[in-house]
Amino acid sequence: MKPTINLLIAAGIIMSATSAFATNGDNLIGLGAKSRAMGGTGIAHYSGAESATSNPALITKSKGSNIAFGGTYFRPDVEVSTNGTQNGTGGADLTASSQATNNVIPFVALTENLDNGFVIGTSMFGSAGMGTDWRDEPINNPATGDMGLYAMRSNLLLLKFSVPIAYGQDNWSVGIAPVLMYGALDMSFNTPTGGQVGNGSSNDFGFGFQAGAQYTLQDLGLTVAAMYQSSLEMTYRDQISTAGAAFGFVGTPGGGASFSDTLEQPVEMGIGVDWTEGDISVTADLKQIQWADAKGYGDFGWEDQTVIAVGTEYRMDKLSLRLGFNYAENPIQENTNTIQASTGLDITDPLFDPANGGTIGDSMNALNAVMFPAVTESHYTVGAGYHFTKNVGADLAFTYATSGSHDYAASTVGLGTVTVKNDQIAISGNLNYTF
Repeated sequence: MKPTINLLIAAGIIMSATSAFATNGDNLIGLGAKSRAMGGTGIAHYSGAESATSNPALITKSKGSNIAFGGTYFRPDVEVSTNGTQNGTGGADLTASSQATNNVIPFVALTENLDNGFVIGTSMFGSAGMGTDWRDEPINNPATGDMGLYAMRSNLLLLKFSVPIAYGQDNWSVGIAPVLMYGALDMSFNTPTGGQVGNGSSNDFGFGFQAGAQYTLQDLGLTVAAMYQSSLEMTYRDQISTAGAAFGFVGTPGGGASFSDTLEQPVEMGIGVDWTEGDISVTADLKQIQWADAKGYGDFGWEDQTVIAVGTEYRMDKLSLRLGFNYAENPIQENTNTIQASTGLDITDPLFDPANGGTIGDSMNALNAVMFPAVTESHYTVGAGYHFTKNVGADLAFTYATSGSHDYAASTVGLGTVTVKNDQIAISGNLNYTF
């Protein structure tokens, strides 16, 4: 009964959470503190109840009942600079920092070994998200050349609930987990003529599954594993289409660009290897995230990511020490697609009129760089775990992530060349109970 109560409490906390973060695209590199301390690995390395969120096949390594709950404090530092170009009019350079900074991301997972080869579990966690807040910056004014960021604000929140079921014998196991995702998206900004664009927050549910398998060469202490996460499609009413219309993404029978409100979390697939000998474990994951084929992300020119993650753990009696590294190239490439005046786009603001040289590429670049700057690439992680008793333990992890600087052309929407950085720090903690 106590685990059920804990899960219900955690569910309430999760549903009240907000988020504005991004790491591998808009996905967290790992969910529990053990995984995050080891570079976000988890396809082949067993981490107790945490494994219910990374590879359902691994939960067959559990004994009895296991529960892990906690969360992550996440602080992105998003900085945008422009070069002062304002639709051909001079203006002061602008450097600004997003006010969407402090975020708390809850996490809970439970597994139960049924002692007949089957293990079941459940997990609820904030899995992904992204957002910025530039409302403290001035509004752009093409007539005077005043520089600003249109008071843009975005917030994408994604929460997952999964129920993994796994079966294994001796040194192999397979698992599958039906997945329910809750998503909420809010996009708003002001146009140069003073109009406000935005419809509050919209939400939806998406359904999918995660599957995995693992095989352990026990004499060598070597585990090889694979996982697959299906896409999860959600539609956020009047969000992307409304923002796109204000930026000129409205098509007519004569041509042009038109975007729907569908945003699909992409397919993920990966393989992993883990070597454990005595008190030492070394693990590595190779994963692909297919942004280019995902509805919404693909429309905005996101490219697939290959994620490389490595981690190590050293166990000393009650204490465990962990290190890791995670890298994935920025998926947002500069877009150079040009709008032709003959397409007859329905654009009411002259700043975005293709007859004045407007480009859909510049508009996409502005939305990606300023509202959804998922440009973070390298993640350095460290952490520790401590067993207070045989049944009770705690884990901590610290993540420092860097993006470098990325440039995007956005002159025809009044931003010149946009340079964006998204560095991050995060602190994660779990309490673990085995019974």
